[in-house]
Amino acid sequence: MVLLKRILVAVIFIPLLIYIFYVGNIALASFLALIAFLMMFELREMFIKKDIIIPRIIIVLGLIIFLASIYFGTMIIFASLLLTFVIIMGIDLFGNKLEDAMNRSSAAMFIVIYIAVLLSSVYHIRLLENGRNLILSLIFMIWITDSAAYFAGMTIGKHRGIFKASPNKSLEGFLAGIFFSLAGSYILIRFFGISLSQALAAAVSGGIFGQMGDLFESILKRDAGVKDSSNLLPGHGGILDRFDSLLLAAPVFYVILYFIK
Repeated sequence: MVLLKRILVAVIFIPLLIYIFYVGNIALASFLALIAFLMMFELREMFIKKDIIIPRIIIVLGLIIFLASIYFGTMIIFASLLLTFVIIMGIDLFGNKLEDAMNRSSAAMFIVIYIAVLLSSVYHIRLLENGRNLILSLIFMIWITDSAAYFAGMTIGKHRGIFKASPNKSLEGFLAGIFFSLAGSYILIRFFGISLSQALAAAVSGGIFGQMGDLFESILKRDAGVKDSSNLLPGHGGILDRFDSLLLAAPVFYVILYFIK
C-alpha cells in the first residue's frame, strides 16, 4: 500500500516538477519559495519537539534570505543573515528570555542556512549556460539514485544498520545508488546534451551527496523522534523528506560546475 501511494504521488507530481524546472524563471522561483516555506515550517516543528521554540518570524526571514540568495549579490545575502541574527537575538534580549537562548539562536540560523541558502543553489544552476539541462540532469540523477537504492535495498539488502540515522538503509542499496548514478552518466551525455565532466559531476552530486543529504535529514528526524517531517504527501512523508537530497546535492553540483567550467 505504501509503495502504491508513492507511485501515485510520483505519477501526479513528477510531470509538474519537470515542467517547472524546464520553464524556470518566475515559475521556478515561486515553486522553490513555496518549497522553502514548507520545509522551514516542518523543520521548525521538529525543533519544537525538542523543546526548542523558535519564533515564527524565522520563516518570513528565511523567505527573505532565499529571495536575496537568488536575486541579489553576496552583500545582500550577508546583510539578510545579519538581520536575521539581530532579530532572533533581539527577541530574546528585549523579552528577557535567557534560558535556551543559545539553542534558539543556533536552531534559527541553522534553518535559514540549511534550507533558504542551500536551496537557492537550485535556481543558480538553472541560470547557468545550458542550465535547463543541467538542473534536469541533477533531478534525474537524484531520482535514479533514490529508486536504485530503494529497490536494491528491498531485494538484495542484507547489510543493514551501517548508519544509525537510518537503520533500514543497507550497504547494498547505498552502493547500488552510486553505481546506477554513474551508469546514468551516459544517458545524460546522450539525451541531455551535457559534457562528460558535467555528467560525472551530476552523478557524484546525486549519487553520493544526494544520499548523504537524505541521511543528514534522518539525523534530524531521529533526534526529534519523528518518522517523517510531516504527513503532507501520502506515502512520501513531508516536503523536507522529498527534497532533502536536493538540499545537499544541488549546492555540491553548483560548486563542482563552478570549478570545471
